[in-house]
Amino acid sequence: MQRRTSAPRTKREAQTRDRSLRVLRRTRHGESLSKAAQAEHIKPATVRKYVNKQFRQEGPGKRWVPTKSDRLTMPMNILTPLGRTPAPVRGSRERKRQGQYEVALRKWRSGIPGAEAELAAFDGQTVGGHPLITDIKLLATLEDAGVLDFEELYSSFTGVA
Repeated sequence: MQRRTSAPRTKREAQTRDRSLRVLRRTRHGESLSKAAQAEHIKPATVRKYVNKQFRQEGPGKRWVPTKSDRLTMPMNILTPLGRTPAPVRGSRERKRQGQYEVALRKWRSGIPGAEAELAAFDGQTVGGHPLITDIKLLATLEDAGVLDFEELYSSFTGVA
C-alpha cells in the first residue's frame, strides 16, 4: 500500500485527499468507515491510503476505528487584520477551532444574538500561528472592506485545489 507523505501534486490528488479527510471527520462523529466513504463517493481502501495512520483496526476482520485527533497539516484560509490569507494549520484540534471560529463569525455577521459572546470565547487563541480576531471594531472594519467573505475554509498552496 502506497503512503501519501507529501502535498498533493495534481488537482485529482488534492480532491481525493479532501474527500479522505471528510471521511475521517465523519468517522470521528460515529459513522462507520464504509458508510462515510460511500457518502463521499470514495473507496475505504483509498481513504486508508491517504490517511492511513489515522485509522487502526482492533483485529483481523474487525472495524476500522479513527484516532481521536491527528497532526496532519492542511492549508486553511485564516482571517488576519490584512484580510484572508492561506496558512498551514497543523492538527485536527486547530482545524476544528478554525471551523468553530468561522461559525461564530458567520453568526455575528448575521446579527444573531449572543454571537459577540461566542467570538469573545476565542480571545487569545491562535490558528496556524495567527491570533483569532475577536475585536468587534476590527471585524466591522474588515466587513466594510469586504474581506470577511470567502469561498472555501481550506486553501491550496499548490494551486491545484
